[in-house]
Amino acid sequence: MKRSGFRYQWMMLFVLMMAGSAAVAQSGTVKGRVITSDNQPAPYVTITLVGTSRNVISDEAGFYTLNKLPAGDYELEASFVGYETLKKSVTVNSGQTTTADFQISISNSQLQEVIVTNSKNKFVYKSSEYVARMPLKNLENPQVYNVVGRALIQEQLIIERTDLYRNIPGSVPNFSAGGSMGLSMRGFSTTIGMRNGMATSAIVPLNPAILERIESIKGPSGTLFGSNRNVTFGGVYNYVTKRPYEEFGGEISVAGGSFEFGRVTADINTPINKEKTALFRINAAAQSEGSFQDQGFNKNYTIAPTFSYQVNDRLKLTLDMEMTRGNYTVVSFGIGNTTARNFKDLPLDYKKSYINNSIDVNNGINNIQAQVEYKISDQWKSQTNYLYSVGYYKNLYWTALNMITDSTVSRVVRNQTPETFGNIEVQQNFIGDFKIGSIRNRMVVGIDYNHNYNDLYRATVNFGTINLNRPVPGMSRPAIDSISSGQGFITTSTVAKNASIYASDVVNITDHLLAMLSLRVDRYSTKGTFNVLTGLYTGAYDQTSLSPKFGLVYQVIPNKLSVFGNYMNGFVNLPPTPQPDNTILVLKPQYGNQLEGGVKFDLFNTKLAGSVSVYDISVTNSTRKETIEGKEFTFQDGTQRSRGVEAEVIANPIPGMNIVAGYGFNENRYRNAPAAQQGKNVIFSPKNIGNLWVSYTIPENKVKGLGFGAGVNYVGDSWYDGANSFKVPGYTLLSGSVFYDTQRYRFALKGNNLSNERYWNNNGTPQKPSNFIASVSFKL
Repeated sequence: MKRSGFRYQWMMLFVLMMAGSAAVAQSGTVKGRVITSDNQPAPYVTITLVGTSRNVISDEAGFYTLNKLPAGDYELEASFVGYETLKKSVTVNSGQTTTADFQISISNSQLQEVIVTNSKNKFVYKSSEYVARMPLKNLENPQVYNVVGRALIQEQLIIERTDLYRNIPGSVPNFSAGGSMGLSMRGFSTTIGMRNGMATSAIVPLNPAILERIESIKGPSGTLFGSNRNVTFGGVYNYVTKRPYEEFGGEISVAGGSFEFGRVTADINTPINKEKTALFRINAAAQSEGSFQDQGFNKNYTIAPTFSYQVNDRLKLTLDMEMTRGNYTVVSFGIGNTTARNFKDLPLDYKKSYINNSIDVNNGINNIQAQVEYKISDQWKSQTNYLYSVGYYKNLYWTALNMITDSTVSRVVRNQTPETFGNIEVQQNFIGDFKIGSIRNRMVVGIDYNHNYNDLYRATVNFGTINLNRPVPGMSRPAIDSISSGQGFITTSTVAKNASIYASDVVNITDHLLAMLSLRVDRYSTKGTFNVLTGLYTGAYDQTSLSPKFGLVYQVIPNKLSVFGNYMNGFVNLPPTPQPDNTILVLKPQYGNQLEGGVKFDLFNTKLAGSVSVYDISVTNSTRKETIEGKEFTFQDGTQRSRGVEAEVIANPIPGMNIVAGYGFNENRYRNAPAAQQGKNVIFSPKNIGNLWVSYTIPENKVKGLGFGAGVNYVGDSWYDGANSFKVPGYTLLSGSVFYDTQRYRFALKGNNLSNERYWNNNGTPQKPSNFIASVSFKL
C-alpha cells in the first residue's frame, strides 16, 4: 500500500507538470523598446494591454516586457503624461516572443525636462549624456556626480552661480577676479567649467538664467575631459544650457531686492514649422545690483538663442549661441605683516571697499556651439561637437589690499586693458550600444582637438599706501593708466594645442555586474609665450599623456541599489623649467590618481535617492623648490594627498515635501613639499561642508501651489595662506523662501543669510549680509 501510494503521488505530480507546461506553451511574450523622436531611449513610458489591467513601464534604456500572455490578438497603448497616446496591434503566438517598438513625439532633452517636472522627487536627475559621454544611468556609472537642476534653481530664486554651487555636496564656491566663478571640490579649486561638455574661454561671465542645470562630476576626470583649465583633480563641472522643445511656451519674470538689485528675464520657445522639426528658443536676462559697502556694483547682460532641426529620423542639427557682458568692481586681500591671524580680527572696515566705482571690470564672452547627431544604425550614432568661445576684458582694474602693518595698507592694482582669451574645440564621438555574443557593450570612441590662445596686455602698479586711521584718498582710472604707461605694459601672446583620442566601454559582465574600461591619449604642444617687445618665444614644449580609468558597479537591487568602485586619473601639462646652473629640467605631466568606493541608491519609486562614497586622491610629479648652495633648484618629486567622504540624499518623504542634503569631509595635505608647506593643508580647503534645503508645496485644495522653503549651508574653517598661518573663518548661512506657483504665474520671496553672518570668499572679499529678493513670473 505504501509503494502504491508513492506511485500515485508521482503520477499526480507528472500530470500537474504536464498541465503547467501546456499552459506555458499556450502563452507568449511581447517585448519592445520605446524611443524618442531623436532616437534616444524613452524611460517611464506606460505600455498598456488595452481592455485589461495589464501594464508595464519602460526602463531607463526604454525596454519593456509583457510576459505570459495567452495566444491571440491584442492592442497595445504607449502613453506618457501630456503627450499623444500611441497604439499598435500585435499577435501573440504560443511559445513565441513578439516585438512591438514605439517612437514617441518628444526629444530626449524634452523628455528629461518632463520627467523632472512631473517626478514626485523633483530634484532627482537619473542620467546625463555628458558625464560618461554616452547614455548611462546614474546607478550604472562608477563615477559620482551631483546635479543642480532648474527646479531647484527656481525654488531657491538663484541669481548668481555661487548659490548654485552651495547645493553640491562637499563643495565651496570660489571667485576669480576675472569674472569667472567656480568651486572647490575634494580640496581642489577651479573657476571655469565646461559648457555642454566642451571647453570654454577662461573668461566666463555667465548668467544662471540660461541654464537648465549644472553637473558636478567628481574626481580626476582627465580620461574623458582631458587636461584643460577646466579640469582639476577634484573634478569638473558642466553648465548645461536650455534647449528648444516642441510646443510654444516660455516665461517672463521681474525681480527686485536689497542693495538696489533689479532683474528682468525672458525665456521664449516656439516651433518654427508645422511639422515641429525646426525649433527655436531664446533666453535673455539683464540684472544690476549695488553693494552693501560704500562703493561697488555688479551688472550682467546676456542673450542666448538656440535652434534645432530634426532633418529626418537619422539626422539632427543644433546651434547654440550666447553673448554675455559683465561690469563690476573687485577687491582682494593680501595678509602681509598684520598681527591678525583671522579675517574677523582684521582692522579693515567690513562695509568699506577702499576703492571707488571707476575702478571696475568690463568683460564679455561670445559662444557659438554646434552639434550634429547622425544615427548610423540601430547600434551606433555619430555625434560631432564644435565650440568657438572667446572671452575678453575691455578693461580690468583689480585692486589688492596688502597689509603692511596693522594700520597701513598698500593698494596694488592690476591693469589689463584690453585682453582676449579664446578657445576652439572640435570633437567627434561615435557612441554604440551593441552586443558581443550575449554581453552588452556601451561604448564611446572619440577624437578631440582643442586650440587655445590668449593675447595679454597688462601692468601691475602700486597706487600708494593708506592709513586706516585717516580718511582714505580717492582712486582714479586716469591716474592708474598714467602710472601703468610710465612703467610700461607687458604684452604677450600664447597659443596651445591639444589633440586627443579616447575610448570608454561599459560592459555588462552579468545582468548585475558592470565594468567600465577607459583610456585617453593626449598630445599637447605649444610654441610658448611670445613677447611683443623682444619678438621672441619662450617656453616651447610638447608633451604626451596617458589617462586610464577603471570602474566596477554591482547592482544589488537592479535600478534601485548599487555598490561601486573606481580608479580615476587626471593630468596637468607642465613646461620645462630653467635651473640656476643653466640647465633645463624637462618636466613630466603632473598626475592625480583616485581610488573610490561607495553606494548609490534610488529607492521607494525615487522617493529616496542619493549616494555615499569614500575617496583617496594622490597627486604625484608636483614641483617643489629647494635651495642648494645659495641657488634655488626645482625638483619634480612633490606629492599631495586628498582624502574624504561625501554623501548626498534627495528625498520626497510625503507628497509636496522635497529635501536635498549633502555633506563632505576632506583633508587635503602636502606630503613632499617645500619646508614652508610640508604637511600643511591646501588653502581654502575646509574639512567639513554641509548643505540642506527643505521645501513643502501644498499639493491640493484652494491654495495648491503655495510653498515654503528653508536652507542651511555650513562651511568650516580653512587656511588663506600656504603656511597655514592665517585663517578663513567658517560660517553658517540660513535662508528661507515662500512662493506661490500656478499654471499662469509664480510669485516668490527669498531671504539669504538671515542670521547676518560675516564671511569672506577665497579672495578675502567680504560677502553680503542679510538680503532679500522678490520676483514675479508670467508663464506663456
